[in-house]
Formats: sequence, structure tokens, C-alpha cells
Amino acid sequence: MRRFDYPYFGKRFLYDIPSKTLHDLLNEKDACKIDSIHEEDIDMYSSLNEASLLMCHPFYYECPHCIKKMIIMSISIRDCLN
Repeated sequence: MRRFDYPYFGKRFLYDIPSKTLHDLLNEKDACKIDSIHEEDIDMYSSLNEASLLMCHPFYYECPHCIKKMIIMSISIRDCLN
């Protein structure tokens, strides 16, 4: 569920800094526990292209509840290098 208040600003992808997990708010599940993430621990991204640098980071995890594998696989190595 997209949220339009601070710190979400209507963006789709939420990065939980302490757990190093990316969430897709359009596919959010109760198991994601988005409401329990502190505001100062959140980075928001409009698209996976914007978040692609995170995808290349070796200590990055996709949420198993809301990130679909087909979305993750659509990011190419080229996106990571730009």
C-alpha cells in the first residue's frame, strides 16, 4: 500500500536500512511489518532503477513477502554499472 506522508512520499520501494531489506509497497503483506520500521531507518525509491545500486550491494536482501522474483530478475548488470 503506497503511503503519501513522511517518510514515504508516495514512492513504491522502501529500503529498511538496519535489516538491509527492500520492500515493494504495492505488494505489501502483513508479514512485511512496514509499520514497525522506524522513520529514520527508511530510504524510499520510486523505481527499481533508482534502487539498482542497492541490488548490486552484497549485503542486500529482497523481502520474501512482497518482492517478486520476476521483478528482481528484470534488473540487468548494465543497470548496476550505471
